[in-house]
Amino acid sequence: MSEINIVGAGLVGSLLAIVLREKGYEVNIFERYNDIRQAAPVGRSINLVATARGLRALNALPRKIKDQLLELGTKVTGRIIHPKGGEEIFQRYGKDDSEFNYSVSRYELNKFLLSRAEEAGAKLHFDHKLIEMELNGDDAFPTLTFAVGQGDATKTVVVECSGPLVAADGGGSAVRQALHTRGLCAYTSELLDSGYKEMTFPLASAKGMARHGLHIWPRGDHFIMGLANMDGSFTGTLYLTNKGATDSFAAIDEGGVPAAKAFLETHYAEAVPLLGGIEHAARMLLDNPTGILGTVRTVNWAIGGKVVLIGDAAHAIVPFFGQGMNSGFEDVKDLVGLLMEHAPPAATTTDTAAAGTAAATAAVGSSTYSAAFAAFETARRPNANAIADMALENYVEMMASTADPTFRKRKAVENALENSSLGSRFRSRYAMVCYGGAGNVSYHAAQTLGRVQWEIVSELADGVASVETAPKEIDLTKAAALLDKKLEPVKKKLAVDLTTVSHAD
Repeated sequence: MSEINIVGAGLVGSLLAIVLREKGYEVNIFERYNDIRQAAPVGRSINLVATARGLRALNALPRKIKDQLLELGTKVTGRIIHPKGGEEIFQRYGKDDSEFNYSVSRYELNKFLLSRAEEAGAKLHFDHKLIEMELNGDDAFPTLTFAVGQGDATKTVVVECSGPLVAADGGGSAVRQALHTRGLCAYTSELLDSGYKEMTFPLASAKGMARHGLHIWPRGDHFIMGLANMDGSFTGTLYLTNKGATDSFAAIDEGGVPAAKAFLETHYAEAVPLLGGIEHAARMLLDNPTGILGTVRTVNWAIGGKVVLIGDAAHAIVPFFGQGMNSGFEDVKDLVGLLMEHAPPAATTTDTAAAGTAAATAAVGSSTYSAAFAAFETARRPNANAIADMALENYVEMMASTADPTFRKRKAVENALENSSLGSRFRSRYAMVCYGGAGNVSYHAAQTLGRVQWEIVSELADGVASVETAPKEIDLTKAAALLDKKLEPVKKKLAVDLTTVSHAD
């Protein structure tokens, strides 16, 4: 049976293991840390948003696994904006409530996927920190050297791979770095000046928060967001500049509790009671670790048929479009599809297959996988770059634009157009990103069409008086003419079918 080795037991690595086992591959997973199923979360988490695009990767599995996974999540239908000193504003994600996302704990989801991978027969190896990788001869698979164990009990273990290596070890990928050191993998890593901290909304304090929304407190150059957990609490996240004389993590750390309280009371007075009161909120702000926000763009993802990068190891993005996990899951779907096309389990080389004897089942070399990995890189890299760009754009949108009157009016026009008689010809960029994937509605297509559509929406919004009147005042005759002139030529060039944009499986 064909063997595939995975470095990294996070969300993408674990899901890949499950799907590969379902298809008939032998799977080994090597993870540098302890088994998270035996540990508690450490206060630096961002609740994940699972969307239809990413969830389609689960269709390769028994339906019960997908159903069990969805039971871990809470339905989210839109943003709930909390302007400073103003009333709440609801901004719907899709056309109506039938289009929604799932808020899910990264920690709980990772535990679930690890258990399903183990049940499927994947071999899990924890406390295996990759310290060296050799790529060996032309058609040979890598040799991996791990530091295994903790402290004085650490030992060195060498693994001779009998199949290719898939690097799913995150934005700080040790595999990618090893390849880079050898001049085999070029990449860039761009860190934001801002970081993040978890700010939990305890159940007792969050009872009044609507569970169907992504709550955002936009404050111009920083913001808090919150997503519901299954128990009724919310996992919140503060995004803030790392350094600065005021209003920065550095300034708050230096000023201690008084500085933390002053910052929260100045900018987030409405959120403080929901965060469990000023004392609790200030302690979280000081004590919880600061996370890094960055974008990784890798030039080459595959080294022949020996190694391929996937998920954050190939294309880490900032979390502001909620697509990090979803793009990784879509990677899984596409990679496995290409493996089944070019190197299915127990595949043989052309020469041995032609022999027609028992010897034809001889071990398969890395060249068998090279076509699959090359096709995967070619297909996915433009989409990875597109969602990375859009995630950075959404950073500014969530911090500042969501409460802006002009932006709100344009969003109202966008929603009205989606729900009009022209809805089959127009879907918002958000809908294309989250509910696309079929009909050539890739991330790259969503980015390209989104630019044109926002021009159309902005022009139509000039003829609308307010958010509330948008559905009645939108000029559909003008809208149809603009779609014909500006959007249809781009859709035709990209061969995009917007009717495939759907929340359904």
